[in-house]
Amino acid sequence: MKEQIQKAFTENFGTGPFITITTPARANLIGEHIDYQGGYVLPIGIDRFIYTSARKREDNKIALFSFNYNQYFETDTEHITYEENYLWANYILGVLDEFRKLGFAVPGIELTIGGNIPVGSGLSSSAAVEVSIGVLFQKITGTKLEPLELIKLARRAENEFVGVSCGIMDQFSIYLSKKNSALLINCKTLEYRYAPLQMGNLKFLLVDTKKERSLSSSVYNDRVASVKEAVRIIRQEKDIEFLTDIEDISSYKDKFSEETFRRALHIVEENKRVVEAVNCLENSDFDSFGELMYQSHKSLKELYEVSCRELDFIVEFSKNIRGVKGARLTGAGMGGCCLVLIEEKCIPTFIDELAPLYQQVFGKTPEFYPIQPVDGALYQNI
Repeated sequence: MKEQIQKAFTENFGTGPFITITTPARANLIGEHIDYQGGYVLPIGIDRFIYTSARKREDNKIALFSFNYNQYFETDTEHITYEENYLWANYILGVLDEFRKLGFAVPGIELTIGGNIPVGSGLSSSAAVEVSIGVLFQKITGTKLEPLELIKLARRAENEFVGVSCGIMDQFSIYLSKKNSALLINCKTLEYRYAPLQMGNLKFLLVDTKKERSLSSSVYNDRVASVKEAVRIIRQEKDIEFLTDIEDISSYKDKFSEETFRRALHIVEENKRVVEAVNCLENSDFDSFGELMYQSHKSLKELYEVSCRELDFIVEFSKNIRGVKGARLTGAGMGGCCLVLIEEKCIPTFIDELAPLYQQVFGKTPEFYPIQPVDGALYQNI
């Protein structure tokens, strides 16, 4: 794929020196929908990538080509605005706009971008693009941001320019993940450390439901608003910043609507599950880790209500297949991918049995991606 992007660059912009930035996707092992409430999350960078081939121009033209969408977009450095007809370009333009807000001069750029991260699958292709452009900007301008500065900049681009109220986990993990490790992030303090991922005969398998979800038009923003309301109510009695500052949410149950309590309960319990999960990894206890994955999915389905029939079907199917330790949705939900922890030798049987059943029920064939933890964009592009 990298070679295809590089070839497409020369076809669109001619020969001559250019650079290529490699940025992985991410899968969150556990800790869903709590990053924007200051919780712990446990993602990995995975071996699906965005590639950006680019070079600086001598004029102020911004020329962008999307390999996956086969679309060309052009503007200039004085007209970096949201584009209704080129939604993919907004993730690039938003990052450039954030650099401009920090006082950096945005140069003319020509670039081709593409990769093998399925769009709408919950693997954060959008954040991978944002981080890629952040790395690229530093490379072609000679600027240097500290890792957390770049991560925050990329997140602001999605929040303010694109209009999606995402937390910071996606950009964080895509930039700073490490091979054969999970990245434990405290989304309140932004402290992080690495947990060992010595999996032996086990693999993570992503099952793409092929049900696309558009994050900005999904229930995501609604859930963010709901838990913010829970925080507002609690603050009338207790000085907190996030729901994850609460140890026992049940004492506030009578102050919430039933729906708001369910949302808040998920946040508090999911945060505790992440801490337990890290202990499991440090002790190579993947049986317990898998059980935590099932518990997480149940909470996301019943309390936070961000699952869907397709995801639930795959999780329930997984419980009856030899070699499976656990399964859960990964990403924002409402479609996208299910993450399955499974013995590697059992993957062919899992696929052979699930694919026809899924086709029969939903009229489409899921895609399967065995994945492994890889280095983040910082380490890919040093």
